Amino acid sequence: MKLIKVAKREYLERVKKRSFLIGTILGPVIMGAVIVLPGFILERSPERQLKVAVIDSSGSVLEQFEEALGDTLPDGAPMFVLRKVGHEGRNIDEVKRELGIEVESEILDGYLVISEDVFENGEVTYVSRSVGSIATYERLDNALDNAVIGIRLESAGMDYDSVRSMMKGVDLEPVQLRGGEEREVELDIIFISTFIFIMMLYMTILLWGVAVQRSIIEEKSNRVIEVLLSSLRPIDLMGGKILGVGAVGLTQYAIWSVCSLALYFYVMSSGAMTQYINFGWTTIIFFVTYYLLGFLFYSTLFASIGSICNTDQEAQQLQMPVVMCLVFTLVIPVAVIQNPHGTFATVVSLIPFFTPIVMFMRINVLMPPVWQIALSIVILLGSIYIFGMLAAKIFRTGILMYGKRPDVREIVKWLKQA
Repeated sequence: MKLIKVAKREYLERVKKRSFLIGTILGPVIMGAVIVLPGFILERSPERQLKVAVIDSSGSVLEQFEEALGDTLPDGAPMFVLRKVGHEGRNIDEVKRELGIEVESEILDGYLVISEDVFENGEVTYVSRSVGSIATYERLDNALDNAVIGIRLESAGMDYDSVRSMMKGVDLEPVQLRGGEEREVELDIIFISTFIFIMMLYMTILLWGVAVQRSIIEEKSNRVIEVLLSSLRPIDLMGGKILGVGAVGLTQYAIWSVCSLALYFYVMSSGAMTQYINFGWTTIIFFVTYYLLGFLFYSTLFASIGSICNTDQEAQQLQMPVVMCLVFTLVIPVAVIQNPHGTFATVVSLIPFFTPIVMFMRINVLMPPVWQIALSIVILLGSIYIFGMLAAKIFRTGILMYGKRPDVREIVKWLKQA
């Protein structure tokens, strides 16, 4: 069958390209680096002892602060070494300048300035060379909170530990009910994993859809298309290109899946970052399904654009509305994730331009009714057939048209004549 021969040619031509090999290799490498490197760096970057000077203008916080700051290093040594700095009879700005010199000379890691009326306004300043250590700021902030609040309560005749135990909040754990089984979930992890998947769908559908368009424009501009059409039907040529390029995308996914599986087993065995694994085989099956349907749908549109245009510049203008439909699906994840069964999410997920990404998003967050999934697949298949027939008619006439790009009236005329 000639369509299969065209698909085979398109497939082999692309998988042998250096760009395909580089892109396919870089995908797992980047993914692995994002997942593994943070844990690896943290393991290889042990915490060190920090020397901090304290100007306690209140005169009563330092002792409580030192008690509250009980962090230790793995060897049992205190993480923070505090040094009291008095400024009685001296200008505080002069003291701060001297401490600033010590900080810049790396004698000190930083210094704290506790204001005189800290119990009223809670004003404390921490000066250091590095502003990127969030963990350090959190430790200091928590210890200062405990110290100041403890002194406030003590002055009011209350015991801080008793008050803290009475004010201890509840730990609300979200549990998802799916298929009659309960499982603990992390809402932020669901969002992150869903966003990663929809970004992959967006990038691959757009990348390989545009590849179909560029392939047609390239062969059209080189006049190779005339030679091909002497022995092929236009529908075989267009269909072969779409199937061949789609198979390239599936090959890339297959390679990535093998690498992901290896990474998954490594993560599970090491116990690192396992909290970010929030998908199963159902997710993978629906991911591949909606990739195929989304690619076939959008590739027919890109094939139509390629057959109309003579250059990439012309095609970029026409493809903008198509690309914006895909971009729209990246703008609405928050609305869909917050209410996946809502009217907005349901309606948008059944519009063929948005279905591949939005319906998959809903499935990954909260499985919609089976009839909605089935309806979305039927709508996509019907849309692929309708747009495929229209694309074939445009392709049949437009593929041999050169010179000025046709306007809308001319394209409608092609559709009527075909």
